[in-house]
Amino acid sequence: MEQHVKILGIIDIVAGIFWIVMGVLLIIVAIIGAAAAGTSGAQDAEGIAAVIASIGLVVGVFLGGMGALQIIVGVKLRAYKSWARIVQIILGIMSLPSVPFGTAFGIYTLWAMFNQDTAVLFTSDD
Repeated sequence: MEQHVKILGIIDIVAGIFWIVMGVLLIIVAIIGAAAAGTSGAQDAEGIAAVIASIGLVVGVFLGGMGALQIIVGVKLRAYKSWARIVQIILGIMSLPSVPFGTAFGIYTLWAMFNQDTAVLFTSDD
């Protein structure tokens, strides 16, 4: 089961980098969209630009934060920290509705994390 924990850690790190990149790109696209809307000269353009920028910023920061969390969990999972196993289980459950890749990741995560041989790896003190 050690191999499965290491694989999950790598998947977490790669997925975390992906989500951080997506968050940054979303923020950039929202800023460009807000600038375009704001300079269009349409009525209420400034208000619409503010909404676009705000939503893009909030969602982008959320995606980046989730990506950072996933990287941290991936690194600590490979170090067999017991809290990382719990957070990994939560991430696995949260990914289940994301068909097809999230579902596959969630099932694999739950199978690996709830295995008795895996639980033994995380029993040492943090």
